[in-house]
Amino acid sequence: MSNVKPVNGSADAFFEATDPALPALKYAQALQQRCRDVGFDWHETQPVLDKIKEEVDEVQQELDASPVDKSRFQEEIGDTLFAIINLARHMDIDADRALREASEKFRHRFEHVVTLANEEGRALGDYDLPSLEAFWVKAKAAELAKQKSR
Repeated sequence: MSNVKPVNGSADAFFEATDPALPALKYAQALQQRCRDVGFDWHETQPVLDKIKEEVDEVQQELDASPVDKSRFQEEIGDTLFAIINLARHMDIDADRALREASEKFRHRFEHVVTLANEEGRALGDYDLPSLEAFWVKAKAAELAKQKSR
């Protein structure tokens, strides 16, 4: 017996339960879930990861174009994000929560970068990128050391 639900009605009706007013990450997950309900989904994560790699390659192709077509680039970035959200869904991860937590982790680390810069008595904008990256590495190492000591 199949877990696939029958579909009746129009193509528009198929997605009527997926609200396009949802935040983009939630909307993508809802669309993917709806398609999964009728069997349009990979059963393993490897094909999903392969799709992400394919989409990243397409992003690179757009970056390599001269000049870069911003419209095409935006489309490929969107396809890549959609594929990553699909992997999150496959692993039962809330993509919105994962992104929020990653953003907070970034913020916390960069706050440490600011602290390190201030300790040296210079304005943050006075540092070049390699110096800021060195602070970033220190901030990340401090965070990892703190996690290990818990």
